[in-house]
Amino acid sequence: MIRLDAVKHRLDANETLFLARELESIEAKLYEYKVRELKYRKLIPVSNQDNPGAETVTYRMLTKYGMAKIIANYADDLPRVNAIMQEYSQKVKTIGTSFGYNTQEVRAAAYANKPLDTIYADATRRAVREEESKLAWTGNATYGIIGFLNNANIPIQAVVTGTGGYTWLLKTPTEILLDITTGVSQVRSQSNGIHSADTMLLPIVQYNILATTPRSSTSDLTLLEYITKPGNSFGLTTIDWLPTELDNAFVGGTKDGMALYEKDEEVLTNRIPLEMITHPIQEKNLEYVVPVEARNGGVVVRYPLACLFMTGL
Repeated sequence: MIRLDAVKHRLDANETLFLARELESIEAKLYEYKVRELKYRKLIPVSNQDNPGAETVTYRMLTKYGMAKIIANYADDLPRVNAIMQEYSQKVKTIGTSFGYNTQEVRAAAYANKPLDTIYADATRRAVREEESKLAWTGNATYGIIGFLNNANIPIQAVVTGTGGYTWLLKTPTEILLDITTGVSQVRSQSNGIHSADTMLLPIVQYNILATTPRSSTSDLTLLEYITKPGNSFGLTTIDWLPTELDNAFVGGTKDGMALYEKDEEVLTNRIPLEMITHPIQEKNLEYVVPVEARNGGVVVRYPLACLFMTGL
């Protein structure tokens, strides 16, 4: 009779490992690390109207002014109306990345039946989208690209201090609603009633406060449900959160803020003259490289008074 434990003790390390791998169950599905949703394309209208060869994007604003008055017969001092045209330009820059693999990786991928091109193409697409997201929200000062949140023409207003403090963590539901009402009203008043905010963006913490705080001790609605209830006076159709972009975004990077704006392509557009393209494979020695590029002009805000940043949340 042969004892099994005696056989085990005569095996070396590699043989023991081999037996362990034989008993291992490997899932057929390949998992990927989860990544955050990039919301810039659904929250800021995208425009592809610009030629990819353009180095700047320019828009013109026409201002008409003048007056009329009651005049006497034969008057020769008639008031005059006039119009002026102004141009505004922003830089367009190229976003670039690449992916590559060598001949052995091609053979190994074929042997393992893994879609090498698809995996790398998805990775480069994500890399381009991440850079586009940064440019859409905060631009790039080094290259003269302006994002939405660092547009100097958009008015900024601080929230008022409540009974317990100025942040939403310290405010009552009524005080939080007052901040939002004040912001919505400010967009209407600063634009002389021409624009109304329909979109509000918040940091995650403040969004969660809206989503979980009851309107009052006797209400079965949260603040978020109350604000978005049909027929209310807020006029907000979209309330969303950004993962990090609004955290410490204002007052020298010291205070959280929210963005209120009219989401209309005439008000603001994310200028992308060239969506991501992959160039033909370049073969070098035993390696294959695929260049990838896109063109981006940041966010153009034509009507900054249709927007408002509120700080101190």
